Amino acid sequence: MQTVFLLFLFILQVIGFYFIALLYMKVSKFNNLEKKQHKLMAEMDDAIGAYLSELKEENDRLINIIEKQQENSSLQETVHVDLPKEGPAESSEMKAFHIKAPGYPMKAALKSYREAPALNKSSLAVQEIEESKLDDRTLAIRLHEKGKPIEEIAKRLGKGKTEVELLLKFR
Repeated sequence: MQTVFLLFLFILQVIGFYFIALLYMKVSKFNNLEKKQHKLMAEMDDAIGAYLSELKEENDRLINIIEKQQENSSLQETVHVDLPKEGPAESSEMKAFHIKAPGYPMKAALKSYREAPALNKSSLAVQEIEESKLDDRTLAIRLHEKGKPIEEIAKRLGKGKTEVELLLKFR
């Protein structure tokens, strides 16, 4: 009788160790998955940061080109006014100082760049009213789909950056 009882206790211990090992493997698998997620988030943050800095550099370069062309066009106007008219010599001097005006695409880009804030101001009140009716999760998803950065979404919702990232990941 005592032998059967000891055998029964031994079998229970083996089963207990088996379940402990099984739970340990599940927890370690979850921890590895969490580490991979953090690594992936860090890589995505780096990629987005690089993209945003590249975009900012491109915008700055575009603004510099537009400013230079505007300066050149104002310089061109003063050159035409200041040069004396002397027949054939005048045409060669005018050709030397002639600066090509910005092409149509540049003008269209500048125009849309300047008009963009005006359009956003008129629709901003309507957007704020619509957004106030939504819950934080839905609002975060909509703003993210519109291309808003996570920092801006977090500021608008009054939440932390990590919390917004989690909202977006677990839609």
